[in-house]
Amino acid sequence: MASKMIVLLSDFGYRDPWVGSLKSALLSQNPEAPIIDMCHGLPPHDIMTAGFTLMRGYRDFPVYTVFMALVDPSVGGPRRPILVVTEDYYFIGPDNGIFSFIYSAENVRQVYHITSSHYFRQPVSQTFHGRDVFAPVAAWLASGIEPYKFGDPIEDYTKIPIPAEEIEGETIKGAAIGADNFGNILTNIKLGTIQDFAARLKVNRFAVSILGREVPLVGGGYAQKLPLFALLNSANLIEIASASNPAVEALGIKSFPLELNILPLR
Repeated sequence: MASKMIVLLSDFGYRDPWVGSLKSALLSQNPEAPIIDMCHGLPPHDIMTAGFTLMRGYRDFPVYTVFMALVDPSVGGPRRPILVVTEDYYFIGPDNGIFSFIYSAENVRQVYHITSSHYFRQPVSQTFHGRDVFAPVAAWLASGIEPYKFGDPIEDYTKIPIPAEEIEGETIKGAAIGADNFGNILTNIKLGTIQDFAARLKVNRFAVSILGREVPLVGGGYAQKLPLFALLNSANLIEIASASNPAVEALGIKSFPLELNILPLR
């Protein structure tokens, strides 16, 4: 049986040997595993951004992909290592809320507290569970070991508050959650929400209200003549971009999350 794909997401960066160590641990246990880097440049210890980044990208991968999400400021502490099993994917990482967006977006079948230490790399470092706990478990899982063999089911897994969409009258309330590498502002407003909203109000033109400014929602891509505009990105989420300089600079945004509204234009 072919190995499942393993996808890595972390705040490790590339200045240190940690990404290479992860891959070595994976391939030592499962040499046939296809390993893909989703992202290693996440802000250090930023669990919210990590979870949102994972949510933006995970659907691009085949069903049964194994995701390792390693933003773990409390490594070596009391937080639990967990395996999340959904209808289509597997997620491995610390029980610190990093999968909160996944819990909201996916049909979660079971979450396991990883306790079966005979699958771990020995000895287990107190500061590098990514290499010694999560990577071996991911490698065994990708090779075909059943999820229940890694530990006991739990229901009290950690969730952090995440910004949610909410429709109030003729307004969609949402949030800007972060910015990408180009300075485009990423929101949690989904395509389906806009479509349902448009059908209910019988309106097809909208604007994003943020920091006292109204930014028109346009069709097409980034080749716009407007200085600031909103559009649907490849993750089917609304984002705000600028034709001349990073949108995050154009709006003077210093921190996230930030409240915003979607308003109909008649």
